[in-house]
Amino acid sequence: MRIILTVIFLAFVLTRPLEAGQLELTGCMCNGAISPCETCSPDLPPPNFEAPLVLTSITPEMFSPDFWINRLPNPDALLKTPEELRQMNEDAHREISDLIDVFKMDLSRPGGPIRDQIELEYSAVRGRILFDIHSRTIPKSIFDNEIKPLIQTDQVSSRIQVKWGAATTATSVRALPSDVKMLEEIGDIEFDQLQFTLIKLWTPVGILHESSDGRWLYIQAPYTRGWVKARDIAIFPSRDELKRYVKPKDFLVATGESISIFTDSTLQRIAQRASMGTILPPAGQTENAHTVWLPTRGAGGKVVFQKGYVDFKSDFTIGSLPYTQRNIIRQAFKLLGARYGWGGEYQGRDCSGFTQDVFLSMGVDMPRNSKEQAFIGTQIDHFKPMREEARKVAAIRSGTPGVTLMRMPLHQMLYLGEINGQFYAIHSTWAERISKDSDQKVRINQVVVSDLTLNGKSYLGSLFDRIISVSEIN
Repeated sequence: MRIILTVIFLAFVLTRPLEAGQLELTGCMCNGAISPCETCSPDLPPPNFEAPLVLTSITPEMFSPDFWINRLPNPDALLKTPEELRQMNEDAHREISDLIDVFKMDLSRPGGPIRDQIELEYSAVRGRILFDIHSRTIPKSIFDNEIKPLIQTDQVSSRIQVKWGAATTATSVRALPSDVKMLEEIGDIEFDQLQFTLIKLWTPVGILHESSDGRWLYIQAPYTRGWVKARDIAIFPSRDELKRYVKPKDFLVATGESISIFTDSTLQRIAQRASMGTILPPAGQTENAHTVWLPTRGAGGKVVFQKGYVDFKSDFTIGSLPYTQRNIIRQAFKLLGARYGWGGEYQGRDCSGFTQDVFLSMGVDMPRNSKEQAFIGTQIDHFKPMREEARKVAAIRSGTPGVTLMRMPLHQMLYLGEINGQFYAIHSTWAERISKDSDQKVRINQVVVSDLTLNGKSYLGSLFDRIISVSEIN
């Protein structure tokens, strides 16, 4: 109930609250139980499991994408043409307010709503009782003496002339201009309440405001708004110039969990890694690599272009992958065992971050929030938790494996198929509750395959019990 009430509150007052997947952390589980652990650094989570977990009725062969693909009658059928995907994206932008086309933003906008939003976000967080990584209550003086002077809302002009930029690396979008981890409960180090999400390399942004020390920028990105570090944003001379690089006719798409971008054509020095769904503008090629443009931040924050090199053997495509069941399921299974990360923390993916990355590599403009993701494509049916079992079964059975999303409050899953009356999904989750009488949990912390009986031993009910909508991204 604590998590549900908190998220409802944040959904009302914050621009981009994100789900934590299923559950919350209290301490760590290096010793098999959720408790403080002397072997773990207080500001780092415990290490992840080295292999996917065997959960519910899962058998080893189910860890292979081919197991699920081979059950399909025509997995290579094109579900949507590029033109149909473009139309679906346009429909989503019209219907979902937080899905923003940065290149359709006005060149200038009223400053009042931006000032009010920044102050609202500040007040919402300041009003909560939060803890630092050392289990101490966050004092209000941090807000009053350190953060409040940074946001300088009195300097927001009545009419903002938007500046345009791109992320030079994957970077966090924060509720406030601060690196301080603010936790809802003592030991809750996985879930920093200031963390909105992680935007990718080359993500375009509109710059709306900056902190008094110039170290933070308040930005609008395609699916989130908040504070990012200025050092991670390169400023372009115009919106059109930014679009030329972000929306090129030809482009590379990272289709692996992440791919290396090198600084040299001999592929010896890694500049950074681009996560699944990252779009890279081409700059030619060498004997063994594609050359891509990388934005870097120069004097005054202005963009300076450098060349990066992507090995021909890396997991990428030229243009988006064809929208087929085979490709979607293969993309999902490339993330099997990948670390869970609330809002992209620790370079991980939460439930909606997982589904977003899978579909981004197909060219689908997915929102970041699971509730909004459920409105992409076709809504099959909606339910009340713990009720309407027959309707729910019928809705799931009517869904297309690979493109069907099953949503719970605060969680999202990708449907794989039905075997012997059991429905299976692949999803990113933190933990499983295992007690009818308490909040006892077993740590999962990764992308897993499970049937929908998972969590069924808890007082909250199973995944199936708590599904509230089924939809197809089709």
